Amino acid sequence: MKATSNVRRAMVLARLMAVTVVVTTAAPMAAHVWAGEKPLAGSASLADLEVIRQRLLEPLLSAPPSGAVSKLARALRPDGSWPDIDYTNRNRSGWRTTSHLGRLAMLAQAYKSPHSPLRNDPQLRDAVFAALDYWLKNDFQNSNWWWNQIGVPRGLTPTLLLLDGELGGTRRAKALEILGRARIGMTGQNLVWVTEITAIRGILQRDPELVRQAYRRIADEVRTGGEEGIQPDFSFHQHGPCLYNHGYGAAFARDVPRIAAQVRGTAMAFPPEKLAILSGLILDGSQWMSRGPASDLGAEGREIARKSQNARYLAEAAQEMLLLPTGREAEFRLLAERAAGKPVPPLVGNRHFWCSDFMVHHRPGYYASARMYSRRVANTDEACNEEGLKNHHIADGCNLLICRGDEYENIYPAWDWQKIPGTTVVQKPALVGSPRRMGQTAFVGGVSDGRYGLAAFDFRRDDLAARKVWCFFDDEYVCLGTAISSPAEYPVVTTLNQCRLRGQVAWGTAGPGSAVQRLQRGSRPLHQPAWVWHDGVGYVFLHPAAVHLWADQREGSWWEINHEASKEPVALDLFCLWIDHGRRPNNAAYAYLVAPGKRPEDMSALAAGPPVKVLRNDADCQAVEHAALGVAAAAFYRPGNVSPLGVPALSVHTPCLALWRRTAGGLSVSLCNPENKEAKIAVELAGRYAGPGASTADGNRKTRLEVELPGGAEAGRTQTCQLSALSQ
Repeated sequence: MKATSNVRRAMVLARLMAVTVVVTTAAPMAAHVWAGEKPLAGSASLADLEVIRQRLLEPLLSAPPSGAVSKLARALRPDGSWPDIDYTNRNRSGWRTTSHLGRLAMLAQAYKSPHSPLRNDPQLRDAVFAALDYWLKNDFQNSNWWWNQIGVPRGLTPTLLLLDGELGGTRRAKALEILGRARIGMTGQNLVWVTEITAIRGILQRDPELVRQAYRRIADEVRTGGEEGIQPDFSFHQHGPCLYNHGYGAAFARDVPRIAAQVRGTAMAFPPEKLAILSGLILDGSQWMSRGPASDLGAEGREIARKSQNARYLAEAAQEMLLLPTGREAEFRLLAERAAGKPVPPLVGNRHFWCSDFMVHHRPGYYASARMYSRRVANTDEACNEEGLKNHHIADGCNLLICRGDEYENIYPAWDWQKIPGTTVVQKPALVGSPRRMGQTAFVGGVSDGRYGLAAFDFRRDDLAARKVWCFFDDEYVCLGTAISSPAEYPVVTTLNQCRLRGQVAWGTAGPGSAVQRLQRGSRPLHQPAWVWHDGVGYVFLHPAAVHLWADQREGSWWEINHEASKEPVALDLFCLWIDHGRRPNNAAYAYLVAPGKRPEDMSALAAGPPVKVLRNDADCQAVEHAALGVAAAAFYRPGNVSPLGVPALSVHTPCLALWRRTAGGLSVSLCNPENKEAKIAVELAGRYAGPGASTADGNRKTRLEVELPGGAEAGRTQTCQLSALSQ
């Protein structure tokens, strides 16, 4: 089902409603029962409902500020409306009319909380029911289905849970009618929202079977392999094959653990296999797409067009998961600290998400990623509700680099959206049409042995063609581009980075005594520099290039990327570095190294003797070697070979991606089919090795290695073979 809701609209709704929700631990929660009834007990199912109901009520029973409550109650009109709320507003995304529901929930909290000085206050009771009746009588609805089926029912549930024992027949019937618009169905996070509302409706109706069915349906959605939701590699899709871990997946990762914790120990408890999948989404998926509280914009979809998006929700998710028997408690404790921005050991490793054409790389000092798309995976979401209006190039090889965490924070109003880091883009006069599209090629993927990785992108966009590779090592990574061609009359550029400007920019030539130039602010072309440095990051050009530098202010507005946001100008100081391939390039190329954690005085020596060697960068093969690490990696678009110095020469008979490195006892060889199809790959290695799939002929100093690459849900996943060296 194609939805038009905001990925994190539940969070937006909470802000609009202005609900103060604090879990109190100062005193035991008082038992609250339905008026005239005994607590739910006497059968297992009713007892389970009472446990869940108490857990739902617990965060609602803290007392909101009594001054704010009194002010709201005094401002309420006799008809139950507030004079400062526009009840005619019909914004599809940020529907401000629903702030009424947030205020209503706050009044209900103050009226029912055992910690509130206004508890059971008769005047406050009159205000609560006047405000509730006003909404029920007018039954406000929006042209965006999400508000009618999810946003409004979800906004009403806190008040209905708090007032349940005092709701009369007519009020109860109308309220349940509104909740009933959230019908079980849909997929992914939309399903979680409507189904949780259904479960709460079942609790209010004293219907254990409905509650059981609802929670079971949420647990059923914790699965892998569907068109939407959690994927086999623990990426998350919504709106078809669209990467959304930090969008819809963020709400899923926050809500489902909370729900699982609410039903723990009851007949509706999630089984171990569901907790394992949920743990995988959070620990093996979403946390790898972030550095501390900073999230990767490539996994946010159109939510990039909203202020202050981040990965702090993972701390909340981790805390809920710690209430559950996952067997991964130590990892969740670390995640809770890490996502909150506390100093704990960082992630270290490399992962390729083969279901989403996305590679991530973690080192103690930095995070980097490569975001691509293909015939299998969409580049981004539609600009639903006029959000994400400039996301056209967000997956055209987006290569983020995060060290501190604030490099791209709220940068997007002022961004040049045709110079997204890592992308190769025709510089058109304007971005027009829908940003969403499927890729034109299938050869898009990544090979990873868990520590190092190579991502390859056979890129086609309309008439623009390029072959792009990123190879990630320890202290640096290499970016290659070749076969860059376009008949367009506009220039084609490859952007190295576009981030917030921090201090001066330096650049120079290579070798001892080389001249160094510096710029505090301004824009200028650089004549074939050997290196550029900014904000602790060095960029070394491994191929002569026409380089341009911007270190100045740019201005825009949130409205330009989200038509329901402010038109107020936003001016930011930005650093942007790009290579100009010119107009109508034909077989242009680039090669550069990115080295975080450098000083300007380090750069001349690094440029004079880079630790990496580009072995090939042509239309048939792109390959890099890091001799000191004993690592080589290659993208073979056709059968071919490469001959590194530090590791054995390798040849392939089938297009594939390969990464091979020396180990203490021999060689580790990692292979994948970037077209995400089952395949049998044969490679030849210089030298004699033994291991699964390896064979050597007598007197032959070569080894033939045959590897079966998986199909189905695992198609595109790397297979790694450990080989032992034989005497030569």
